[in-house]
Amino acid sequence: METGLKGKVALVTGSGSGIGKAIALGLAREGVDIAVNDVNQQNAEGTVAEIQGMGGRAMVVIASVAGEAEVKGMVDRIVAEWGGIDILVNNAGLADHLLIEDTEKEEWERVLSVNLSGTFNCSKSVVPTMRQRGGGRIINTISYSGERMTMIGGVSYTSSKSGIWGLTRQLSFELGAYQITVNGISPGNVITPMLKAGTTPQRLEEMKKWYPLQDMPTPEDIADAAVFLASDRARMITGINLAVDGGVTVPIAIGVDWDAYTAIKKERAEKRKEKK
Repeated sequence: METGLKGKVALVTGSGSGIGKAIALGLAREGVDIAVNDVNQQNAEGTVAEIQGMGGRAMVVIASVAGEAEVKGMVDRIVAEWGGIDILVNNAGLADHLLIEDTEKEEWERVLSVNLSGTFNCSKSVVPTMRQRGGGRIINTISYSGERMTMIGGVSYTSSKSGIWGLTRQLSFELGAYQITVNGISPGNVITPMLKAGTTPQRLEEMKKWYPLQDMPTPEDIADAAVFLASDRARMITGINLAVDGGVTVPIAIGVDWDAYTAIKKERAEKRKEKK
């Protein structure tokens, strides 16, 4: 299927590992030049090496998306070296698992500065080059937590993702006249090395039962959705939040696991004591 992506330039934030890396690789397979953003130099270089290994073009751009000046410098560098940006994937993000009473203001601001302000900073910075190029694609990694309650705890994360969903709709309205589409992707719990490391095979199989498809998405499933939204095939799609979640959002909610939350709370308290 022709995607019309060959020769385009994409900035993928948080693409040193996980979902972001899968999206970067998926776009690279379609002939897209990839600016690999991450705060971890080694991870970013690893993604670039894989892209170059398949014959693609890629560069490392280290920056924290939470910093407006850093983001502007990153975008200016890509435009100077490659002529512009056609695709932005706002994927960089942080998570938390705390109730509001256990959330420090510092933690709240840390999560929102990366997740929500980071999406704002990157989107704002690429608009001029996309307008100059006659259009573009902005794709935001949201979460099913951005639209409904799915877990106990995570007040900062849930709030940030709801904000990204609102920003997605607003920007789709503002930027449509410039042929810039803005869409979101909401993964379910994605099977990543991090998820596997934090649970047991038995627990993972139990989690799959929450899903109508009796399976959980992989990073590659999310990448396939991103490639589609970035392609010419999706030129008339804007302002949506595409759920790639195995149907987990069909039920009202998954069960509340208070034992898991108590364990997380205890672990966080112990880390705070160590810092003091």
